[in-house]
Amino acid sequence: MTERLWEIYEQLCQVEMKDIHEFVRRVKAGEFGEFSREDVIAFLRQIEDNMMSNIHSKAMEHHRYAELEDQVSEDTHTMFEELVEEFERA
Repeated sequence: MTERLWEIYEQLCQVEMKDIHEFVRRVKAGEFGEFSREDVIAFLRQIEDNMMSNIHSKAMEHHRYAELEDQVSEDTHTMFEELVEEFERA
């Protein structure tokens, strides 16, 4: 994952509170410069891994979260599959 993608993600999604779909659209549009397909997809997979880890951690904290873990994990994986597809579309 490139440091620049991480900086852009932090600014848009964590500071400005934009959703990750907007991040993908703006990166794809070249608003922040050029990134290779491989770098962007690897970055998205890293964010997905981080989110899955957080979901699992929360599930261990409380039984109610544990009950939702499978569904939330599936929804998160589906969202990232769609993000990768969105990025790859012309």
